[in-house]
Amino acid sequence: MDNYASHKAIQFLRWFCKAEFLDEVEGDIIELYELRQAQHPGKANRQLWWDVIRSFRWVNLKKVNTQNNTLSMFNNYFKVGFRNLTRDYRFSVINLIGLSMGLSVFLLMIMMIRHEFSFDTFHSNADRTYQIIQEFRQSDGADPEIWTPTPLAAAMLAEIPAVESSIYLQGTASNWVTVEEKRFFEEDGMIVGSNFFDIFNFELIHGDPLKALASKRSVVISEDLSFKYFGYENPIGKIIEYEAYGPFTVTGVLKNVPNNSYLQFDFVLTQDIETYLENVVSWYPDWYRSWQGHAVSTFVVLKDGTALEHIENQISDLVRRNLDVEEVNKFYLLGLLDLHFGSNGIDGRINQHIKGDIDKVNLFSVVAVVIMLMACFNYINITTARSIKRHKEVGVRKSIGAFRSQLMMQFLVESFLLVFLSLVLSLICSYYLVPLFNEIVGLNLLFSWELIIDLMPWFLGIAVLVTMFSGFYPAIVLSHTSALVLVQKLSARGTRGSLLRNGLVTIQFGAVIIIAACLLIINDQYRYMSEKSLGLKTEEIVVVEINSGAVRNNYLTIKNELKTNPAIKEATGITRVFSGYRSPVSIIGNTADDLETTGAMKFYGIDHEALKVFGLELVAGEGFSGIAGIDSTSVLLNEKAAELYGGHQILGQWIDLVEDQGDHGAELKARVIGIVKDFHFESLHQPIKPTIIGYYKSPFESIDDIIIKIDASRIEQALAHIEKVHNTYDKNDIMDWEFLDDMTQRAYEDEVIFRNVMTMASIVSLFIALLGMIGMISYNIISRTKEFGIRKVLGATFVQLLIVQGRVFVKYLLVASMISIPVAWWISSNWLAAYAFRISMTPMPFLWIVLGLSLLTGLTVYYLGSSTFRQNPTNALRNE
Repeated sequence: MDNYASHKAIQFLRWFCKAEFLDEVEGDIIELYELRQAQHPGKANRQLWWDVIRSFRWVNLKKVNTQNNTLSMFNNYFKVGFRNLTRDYRFSVINLIGLSMGLSVFLLMIMMIRHEFSFDTFHSNADRTYQIIQEFRQSDGADPEIWTPTPLAAAMLAEIPAVESSIYLQGTASNWVTVEEKRFFEEDGMIVGSNFFDIFNFELIHGDPLKALASKRSVVISEDLSFKYFGYENPIGKIIEYEAYGPFTVTGVLKNVPNNSYLQFDFVLTQDIETYLENVVSWYPDWYRSWQGHAVSTFVVLKDGTALEHIENQISDLVRRNLDVEEVNKFYLLGLLDLHFGSNGIDGRINQHIKGDIDKVNLFSVVAVVIMLMACFNYINITTARSIKRHKEVGVRKSIGAFRSQLMMQFLVESFLLVFLSLVLSLICSYYLVPLFNEIVGLNLLFSWELIIDLMPWFLGIAVLVTMFSGFYPAIVLSHTSALVLVQKLSARGTRGSLLRNGLVTIQFGAVIIIAACLLIINDQYRYMSEKSLGLKTEEIVVVEINSGAVRNNYLTIKNELKTNPAIKEATGITRVFSGYRSPVSIIGNTADDLETTGAMKFYGIDHEALKVFGLELVAGEGFSGIAGIDSTSVLLNEKAAELYGGHQILGQWIDLVEDQGDHGAELKARVIGIVKDFHFESLHQPIKPTIIGYYKSPFESIDDIIIKIDASRIEQALAHIEKVHNTYDKNDIMDWEFLDDMTQRAYEDEVIFRNVMTMASIVSLFIALLGMIGMISYNIISRTKEFGIRKVLGATFVQLLIVQGRVFVKYLLVASMISIPVAWWISSNWLAAYAFRISMTPMPFLWIVLGLSLLTGLTVYYLGSSTFRQNPTNALRNE
């Protein structure tokens, strides 16, 4: 048994085998080993290990002494750990607050990120489900939309073998609903095919998803609508009367659509919509059913391994054959799992769906990591400062025989205790902070036990990492130092440790500078956009959206009736309100002499009073006359459009306008009668575009909004009168209205979210950095007590001691400023580059932040060092 491998095998046997069985088992194994060694030396060692492993049986195992030294030692670790935490409770509370705050913010950010990336993952075929996007060709680029021809879904299923399933969807018209003689107004519904629940796995509380939409007159409602209509009664079989669609039978109750679904709706109707097509929009059916129409959104489920490019080519061929033309719009597929982030820039929506912003998610991810790291750095610094006070304890432990591993374990256990308490506190804080966080980021996150279970790996990973990082440094340094040095406290500051701690404080300062600087610049940009003149009036203006042909056809009568009330100052109509809320039509213009085309321009139709209501300024020519025959062939240009025609010389000339929709666009020949000063009809994200203003009864677009200027002192009276007049002509819809200044501000929702998040991040990061300074300053004061005593004996004043202590941190701040200010400048410059109109970058925000941090550092040094610097120096020297 002189072989090393065989020796280790026997050692392992003796370790686990009971003494009363060991002689017999070991003797048998050795006897077999010697026989094999003589016959097959190469296999003998492997067979020996196999025999030892086979002997590892329950009956042969030694009994475990639950009162052994290891368990007793761990019990002691926890006891000592709790005592140290409670004895130095001030530092413990600071550590607990700082770490739990960082963990809370990190947890909330992880909740948000997890939510954003979870959209539509609950559908079983989500990875194979695609929405068809149609790109309409325009001279200034492609205009992608979700709308496609109605026959496309059925044709793809019939003619493209790779298509496993297909369906087309559309939103329902807003209309009144009658349920058991009670009336309700509903907006968020969808018209779907019978295979809707085959493709989209929304959960039904009542009803069979495979049969719920089999009938042409079936409706599936959400649980909220079910309770609203029928209370706690099972509604299956009940009749719901939709005024625009007719009667439908309830065949299912849908669990409320989750907020991480691209499709949002309260009810679905089957696609028997003849009542709607014939009674509500009689001009619509032929276009709706044809290949020329594009009124629905098409989804398909493809077979595994299908090449998307091949399918996209087949779609174009299919549309081309059915339209019998040589060239059609481009079609492409957008995956269901990509819709949340990928649908930005694509026009059209089915009800109110939620569009994600990957830049916002990335920003929040970076902020979460930075704050979490700051909390960990702060914890490491304070833990280091506290560990210096325990040099004698560690020295005594080492002198009576404590091993280095035991000392390291003691520090790690104490670190784990505080980290665990911080995690528990962070969960409690996160639970109560979720409503505030939802308000900040504009989401609807829910805190639940399922969420905690899903995030448990994050918790455990954070606990382990923070414990290891924060506990290892003091454990290694103090356990490595000799007992004599520790007892005499001859060395408590090592070069490596100083570099680590100083580096962490510098990083904290840098993070605060970057976050706070970005906050100030975001806030300045938002204030600039909010206060900058748009070139038109938005105050005291109510925008009423037209959703009815009756309102549109009786516009002049409604306008006159509105103005009979003294609370109404002015009223006008427009094809698209100036706000960027909805895009205006794009047109191409040229002169009557067939000069070169101007390129794409935007067109708005107004009546003759709109210039006065919006406060638009004429710089040349004249406005509309109020005579329909003259105004219908007259147009105004903004200054950008006039430049395309050579300036003011275009006044009085005739120009040809063509809708920018290929060869099928509408046309208008009009005379230029005036030039309007440039104004912002979109948000300040966009540059001012060439714009033509024509008559509201144009060949390009119908009137869509009534613009009403009201008396701000009589808002309630004005709104009541507007609603009364509106409802007289539109009996199917409730009035959809909004103040114009609110509509323009809505374009800056992302800026508001960014500002709120950066405000929260700045406050949290500054607080954590303050705690880090407290830890580091405390460490310096503790470790330099003897030095300060000697300086006082030699005549140093209180102010001089403050300067000695404070200049160290000023040095850290200056180093952090030199590194972080260029980074913050680069980040802010790139962010501002996305705006056509933006503030100018100056050094002032960075200067104010550095000055503020310097003042805060000085106050912290003064507060923490006052007692030490004022005490009798003999006490410091005696204690040292």
